[in-house]
Amino acid sequence: MSNYLRPIINFITTLLLLCSPKAIQLLGQSNLETPKKHQPKIRGAIMMANSHIPKAIEGSFKGITSPTWGIDVDYFFHPHWSVALQGDIILQSFAIEDDNVLLERTNPIAIVPVIHGHIFKHWSFYTGLGYELEKHKNFFLIRLGTEYSFEITEQFEIALNLMYENKQEVYDTWTFGIAFNKRLWQKK
Repeated sequence: MSNYLRPIINFITTLLLLCSPKAIQLLGQSNLETPKKHQPKIRGAIMMANSHIPKAIEGSFKGITSPTWGIDVDYFFHPHWSVALQGDIILQSFAIEDDNVLLERTNPIAIVPVIHGHIFKHWSFYTGLGYELEKHKNFFLIRLGTEYSFEITEQFEIALNLMYENKQEVYDTWTFGIAFNKRLWQKK
């Protein structure tokens, strides 16, 4: 097993243990507002963010921070679990050095299915495996993230996001953003 996978697997294992029903019960019911009967729902989100790419090379600079736009669609199938499809695009071209060869990255697009564990009412953690698509070379990626949302109305939230992506051991990305979430559908 690669050395870079060990901390990621440890993080995912810890996340799954924390999100288990028994762990949630031990955290105390005061932090969780479980409805008497769960109503599945679908939520859409648009995210504005900045992605920090430590290994990126642009001119004489190493390490860039680039604007990023994202879109998410979440399906809440359980009070403490949801699945989502996340997509984002980095709005800048840059190069990455891989085995002494410069790889051009022009507006890479990431598509990642994730699972969210909603441990507390407004705080969730997520993880997923996906792909970064780009005209020169595509990369498999692992995404880990967290989100804290502020409920504005029953239909609308504003959320702060922090996520980490590892792209085939070639380069990493840290993204911090703000998302505007809207409930699109809820089963009655």
